[in-house]
Amino acid sequence: MTRMNKKSLLWKGLLLGAVFGVAGAVALSSDTTPVKAKSERIDPTIEEMIKQARGLQKVGRWEAAADILTQLANDGHPVALFHLGRAYKNGWGVEADLDQSRLIFMEAVRYSFAFRGETAYELGRLFQRSSGEHCAEIALQWFLKSLEWDYPKAHVQLAKHYERGIGAERDLNAAFHHYEQAAIAGYPSSTINYARILLTGRYGLTPDPDRARFWAERAITGLEQKARDGSASSAKTLGRIYRDGEFMAADRSLAKDWFLRSANLGDAGAMHDLALMLLTGAADEEKTAEALKWLRLAATAEHGGALTALARLHLKRKHGLEPDAAVTLLERGVAVGHPGAMQELARLFAEGGLVLQDRQKAIELARKGADRGHQGSTSLLEKLLQEDEANLTVIEKSVQSVADKKEG
Repeated sequence: MTRMNKKSLLWKGLLLGAVFGVAGAVALSSDTTPVKAKSERIDPTIEEMIKQARGLQKVGRWEAAADILTQLANDGHPVALFHLGRAYKNGWGVEADLDQSRLIFMEAVRYSFAFRGETAYELGRLFQRSSGEHCAEIALQWFLKSLEWDYPKAHVQLAKHYERGIGAERDLNAAFHHYEQAAIAGYPSSTINYARILLTGRYGLTPDPDRARFWAERAITGLEQKARDGSASSAKTLGRIYRDGEFMAADRSLAKDWFLRSANLGDAGAMHDLALMLLTGAADEEKTAEALKWLRLAATAEHGGALTALARLHLKRKHGLEPDAAVTLLERGVAVGHPGAMQELARLFAEGGLVLQDRQKAIELARKGADRGHQGSTSLLEKLLQEDEANLTVIEKSVQSVADKKEG
């Protein structure tokens, strides 16, 4: 057994009680507050060890950092738990494991400590990526807790939830409040989303180009500053703006530069976007190899879009890839809540071949994707239901015909 796997088993044993105690309460009610917050122990030696682990992470010595954090986390130090949870989420020195990450964050959030609000935010993000029946509602509750515990980045996710009606009724007034608060707090990626709504007049609103440009200019300036300071997320957003030509002329060269900067900083979404950009147009052998490298790295980090995109390449036998590997990739995509993976896996179950045909499973997966507002899943669900209705009608007519003949 590898050292990495030993750590994983150790954590599953240590935190099993916390999972049943805290996660179970979360799943059964909207109250995500632990019964009683435990106090953080302040110890200069421990603080120095955590500082050492963080320093090792910054120079790429991920496994050495994970060893220190695991040692401290096993002794119940919340800051170490927080950083170890992030390590499992991102695959920093340990194998990426979102379930493991959630277990560790669940233990950390029971403490009253400096990163408690951010820990609640990370839990919200993990529940967003889960496909359980109530995960969206639970994610929303964690973001509300995060805000209550003074972590303003929660405004970013709350704006999305209320805008799209995820885990709550759609509430545009609440969404716009959170968008503007996110802008004031210095989260330009959220501000650019707000500018898009104002520009396009989404949801039946009257377009407001002047106000959209005001927020867009403010956001782009902030994004550029944050990206140059090392923000992978900001660099990714700039890549998308330049790729799509939003609020400015499209520039694929600049888009690629920003995506590459973000990908090199470890952002799986940027890896995915960069890979797709490299694969479009006249992609030569060198570009294809680079694209597949980034797509596989993003898939290793359990990025739902990358898992689905890679699976689709396997299904189409592109670039020498074989279809058999697609099923596992799609199952992983479904596990992290990606609706595109739900659609593709549903189609495979409907058709049979790579998996045993199971139309009920196909309908369940398509419905999950449709519930997330995914158009492809919605169309597939409608098609499957129509086919089943037509088949049922044929069977009913056949049975009736047999009955009529017997009566005759």
